[in-house]
Amino acid sequence: MANSLKRDSAALLTILQRFPAFHSIKTWWLAYSGGVDSRVLLHWLSQLDLPVHAVYVDHGLQAASKQWAEHCHQTCAQLQLPFTVMSVDATPQHGESPEAAARRARYQALGSLVKAGDCLLTAQHADDQAETFLLQLMRGAGAAGLSAMPFAQTFHEGWLLRPLLEISRQEIITAARSENLAWVEDPSNSDERFDRNYLRQTIFPALIKRWPHTAQILYRAAQQQAENQALLEALAEQDLALQHLTVVLSVENLTQLDEPRQRNALRYWLEHNQVRMPSRAVMQQILSQLVHGREDAQACVHWDDVALYCYRKQLHLQKNSQHDASQVLSWDGRQALIMSSIEQTLIFEKTNNAGLSPDMIGKTLQVKFRQGGEKIKPAGQAHTHTLKNLFQQQGVPPWLRDRIPLLYLSDELIAVCGYWVADAYAVKSGEGLMPKIKEKEMKKENANTPL
Repeated sequence: MANSLKRDSAALLTILQRFPAFHSIKTWWLAYSGGVDSRVLLHWLSQLDLPVHAVYVDHGLQAASKQWAEHCHQTCAQLQLPFTVMSVDATPQHGESPEAAARRARYQALGSLVKAGDCLLTAQHADDQAETFLLQLMRGAGAAGLSAMPFAQTFHEGWLLRPLLEISRQEIITAARSENLAWVEDPSNSDERFDRNYLRQTIFPALIKRWPHTAQILYRAAQQQAENQALLEALAEQDLALQHLTVVLSVENLTQLDEPRQRNALRYWLEHNQVRMPSRAVMQQILSQLVHGREDAQACVHWDDVALYCYRKQLHLQKNSQHDASQVLSWDGRQALIMSSIEQTLIFEKTNNAGLSPDMIGKTLQVKFRQGGEKIKPAGQAHTHTLKNLFQQQGVPPWLRDRIPLLYLSDELIAVCGYWVADAYAVKSGEGLMPKIKEKEMKKENANTPL
């Protein structure tokens, strides 16, 4: 991070070549806002023989956003580089800050472009890294949050790279002025109602005045925290080595650990399941009410749109806890049915064990959810049972029972998906079809990282 280093396209190429997959990248997508940081990165990239494609994400939050898009378009046209504008809906969801909503919208939009073999480039620099470290510190983040932004990480089907992380804001501005580059200024960047702007305008200059190498110091601190986080993850992997990391976790195994390792293992498990980390206070509720609670309890802890239950000495994670059990979905069995409210898909799998007749494919089937009082006579059993009794016998947790899809033909229950097929509709011999529930695949992203 020495300021004496020359900052130009040759230096950028050296940085990019540190990336092991450099020579195999098909398209380098640049998140180009028109600001000075991405403008300098665009300028340097335009001097390299790389397949670069610039993308402007219009959040619709500023009156001048369309003018900025046109500025970016004209700049790319002059450089003879392909350019794309993507408009997004940055409306905050319940409990979401405007900054987080804009970040989420950018991730989704840019991620839709990045295919296998592609790499997204963003223009965060050393000062951004230091600000991120301080923001995470003030939020009470642990090692994962304080690791700030990595140089490289997986992103959707490809990669995300931040090649300017070792370059200061002042170096970037100096480079822009020396090359007579034009860029746009977003007036919201000076609005100190936003935490990052307050740090940038007020706190960071005071720190630099007292400690001139603040950015470098915080950069090294973030690197150290990244190493610490790697060690914590290795420990969690060791502590959870005998468990399959699904949405269910054994409480019995956790109780064999001391409390700091319990918290670490829980964080690792939650991160694996791609939910936002609970606060330390909520984590303490999880430990006291779920991990160390009464054995006969069916306790629950909520945060965001997540619910964590304890049932029969197991923790059950339920994401997207808002589910409309009254919905009715139509399905012909040919393609997987996406059930968005429960983040699962429904498919038919071939089976030789009492499945449905193969001629169900193409019929007009309905998928419903439990309302209470439903009955079925499972294949091979002598009597009809209520679903309540069957679920109790099977040990299905109470809060999951209205999320299990029920398959109907002409208003008659023919299968409880993933569990039982009605005897009257089961093939007696040969190959049949079993309706199976699959978890919806989710791409893992670093939700703490601003784009």
